[in-house]
Amino acid sequence: MSSNALHFEVTHTCKTTKARVGRLKLSRNHTSRGPIETPVFMPVGTQGTLKGLTPEQLHQLNCGLNPQLREQSVKEIIKRDCPGYAIGGLSGGEDKDEFWRMVTLSTDYLPKDKPRYLMGVGFAIDLVICSALGCDMFDCVFPTRTARFGCALVDNGQLNLNKQIYEKDHRLIDDKCICPVCQYGYTRSYLNTIVTKETTACHLLTIHNVAYQMRLMSRIRQSIIEERFPDFIKEFVSNYYQDKDIPQWIINSLKSVNIEL
Repeated sequence: MSSNALHFEVTHTCKTTKARVGRLKLSRNHTSRGPIETPVFMPVGTQGTLKGLTPEQLHQLNCGLNPQLREQSVKEIIKRDCPGYAIGGLSGGEDKDEFWRMVTLSTDYLPKDKPRYLMGVGFAIDLVICSALGCDMFDCVFPTRTARFGCALVDNGQLNLNKQIYEKDHRLIDDKCICPVCQYGYTRSYLNTIVTKETTACHLLTIHNVAYQMRLMSRIRQSIIEERFPDFIKEFVSNYYQDKDIPQWIINSLKSVNIEL
């Protein structure tokens, strides 16, 4: 049941991975929205589910990840010729090596001319990896929720501005950031003094975190268009982990799309 309410066009593809850049247009009640450039991150607010259950308890209830069932599901749903497809059930703390395999299994089967929306995924490293695996759209409460805990997102993870080490740190959150918070000169030390006392801190960090996610997706799109996405990934992963060991799931997932770290 194809719909004129959604139009999606792939404009560029990565020659190495499954990543692509697309343009999405929405029309409803004679009102047009867009174009929206993909890959795109969409900040949202949702309520958590299945709180209080361990992974073992979920497994006992026959919950979990099954590649055969997911393959059966994707084959059946594409018969319906939907305007786009959501990939769900992968943002609840699943084992990362299973997570990426379910993502790439889904994108292998989903139509190339329809948008693929990976639900509830928002960590920066996940956005980069899953773009490489062929996903177009992401949403998550992470950038806004982590702001409420006093954390700012940067390329090597996040800064917990509650910590004492930032009391006399007069640097910006990120000197490369063009968000209003960084451009207006709010320093780490200033945010440290108000982060547990004033709601203003939450507001400022939310602005920065959402802007960070948007800028990250813009960098991903631009690197695909300029045919340097594999190099972008290698540089991003190197900066993200710095002196730490790169998790094996990242090495495995990128190897599956022809990127060797």
